[in-house]
Amino acid sequence: MRYLLLPVMLGIILFGCHPNNGNHTGMFRDNPQHNTTVTTTSNIVLDTKAWAFASGAPVRSTALIDEQNIFFGNTRGDFFAVDKITGKAIWQYHTGYAINSSAACSNGMVYFSDNEQTLYALDEQSGTLQWKTKLGNHLPYPWRFDYYQSSPIIVKDNIIIGSDDGNLYTVNAKNGTVVRTFKTKGLVRTTPALYKNLLVFGDTEGDVYAIDAATNKQQWLFTINGAPLNLDTLGFDRKAILAAPVIAADKIIFGARDGFLYCLDAITGKALWTVDHHISWIISTVAIKDSFVVTGTSDGRFVQAVNLNTGKEIWKYHTPLATWSSPLIQNNRVYEGCYDGQLFCLDLVTGKRISQFATNGIVYASPVISDSLLYIGSDDGNLYALTGSIPENKTNASLLVYYDKEQLKNYFNNGGDVRIKNYLLANGFTLIGTDTLPRVMKDSAIGKTIVFATDYFPKVIYENKQSSILRQFLDNGGRIIIAGNNPLFFNMDETKKQMLGLTNRRIDSVLNIDYGPTDTRAFGGLFTGFANAKGKSFGLPDYWVSNFGVAAKQVDIVLGENENGLASAFIKKYEHGGAFIQIWLNNDTPQQLDALIKLAERRLW
Repeated sequence: MRYLLLPVMLGIILFGCHPNNGNHTGMFRDNPQHNTTVTTTSNIVLDTKAWAFASGAPVRSTALIDEQNIFFGNTRGDFFAVDKITGKAIWQYHTGYAINSSAACSNGMVYFSDNEQTLYALDEQSGTLQWKTKLGNHLPYPWRFDYYQSSPIIVKDNIIIGSDDGNLYTVNAKNGTVVRTFKTKGLVRTTPALYKNLLVFGDTEGDVYAIDAATNKQQWLFTINGAPLNLDTLGFDRKAILAAPVIAADKIIFGARDGFLYCLDAITGKALWTVDHHISWIISTVAIKDSFVVTGTSDGRFVQAVNLNTGKEIWKYHTPLATWSSPLIQNNRVYEGCYDGQLFCLDLVTGKRISQFATNGIVYASPVISDSLLYIGSDDGNLYALTGSIPENKTNASLLVYYDKEQLKNYFNNGGDVRIKNYLLANGFTLIGTDTLPRVMKDSAIGKTIVFATDYFPKVIYENKQSSILRQFLDNGGRIIIAGNNPLFFNMDETKKQMLGLTNRRIDSVLNIDYGPTDTRAFGGLFTGFANAKGKSFGLPDYWVSNFGVAAKQVDIVLGENENGLASAFIKKYEHGGAFIQIWLNNDTPQQLDALIKLAERRLW
């Protein structure tokens, strides 16, 4: 599989292998027990892009990090070494088959497998192949609907890894010679764990095995609830164990596709407790800190924390879609990727959302942290490095999204407004429409933020200019966020839903922002705007193409300038903390929508 957490040294997280120390070994979650936690002295929330490396294909392999480089693969069959600070490629090795396995490293070599069931050993510095070993042939597995492969762990001088041929392999790390194998009933997709002298792992037929690491002699066997089920009758898999076992306090914790989270006695293999996810697959490998056990789930769409000793639920955070990514716990925060492309940051104690970062593809990979940067892969083909912000900047805003499908669109096409609406609703915003907008704006404005997914202002909110409902809402402390053309620029026939012309002066009279002449000269052309450091801290795209631009002196905070030096994205202040916020998202497929949430929730100055 694919998940790595990081150890701590003097408040700086150092993960993986260290070329200057030949004795150090790095692997999935840094040890064969998979139970490493992350502690840092930094209080920042890692939710802001520092850089992105475009790999050319989905990145489902979780990164392995050494002192200088990041190692990961993609579904095209490319394995990369990338500088972890700059995001520049150091070397690349092509296998030709999807690499969804996480890497391990030791003694200057890095190890990984691909979906052709080949285990590779490369020189860590040059990427030169040292050896490769075929791990048998694929067995039929019609219920697969998965992407993960077993990841290697390193025990003494051996690599331990599962295979689609149904065996757990022990391979000599120096030369790739197969030392021994252990045959199971199904395929071995889990990353094995080591408890004392026992290797613990699951298969796709619902069995968990504990075998002696030196002899492969079976010590105990645990069968999950779903193993006896007839999958042909059900129509979907409820047997497979894909999540890696995690060992803590003489307990083994893992989830399975039968929808149960299990805790076993590591010595006897007897069940201590189970948590029922009600059929929803548990592919996510748990993270453990103190008494907290945190995991994600599939169709149930939630991240859950339960007590290590009892299995009793502590909290549950509902996500927009499934979570196959495995959580990372840093200090008292949980980072977890989601099918909707977001990486969520949650409070470990309460389960409340702290922040999020949006990629443009499903997040199957799991996050890792090193030297104040978080790394996460996405199906959009990128490996992201995230920096962050101080969480105290968050406000207790009342979050609203305006949407009216009947109104004429001034900017968004092809359902872009629907995408924004759905995204915000899934993240806790309240929907309002044309009928409720005036009342909502006339009620107490303090702490309210309205994002206009539909790029339209009904006439009732802007008539009477500076005494309008719109202006009063701003002066009374409300926030308005638009992500495209300013609706005040367009004269609309509300009955016929037609645009009658342009009227820039309305923006000036209502908002005190001069956009220029009341004709097409105000458009200026389509210019590239670039986010500045402030804009990037709110998650704005690196660049956008848009009309308009105003002199920086007309606004209070510039979030990005266009190629002519005009403020393209900005914040205009009003009384009592009110703000009008102009940004630009793609009008067909708006992305990086987390910028809307960050602008809505955080203190702006």
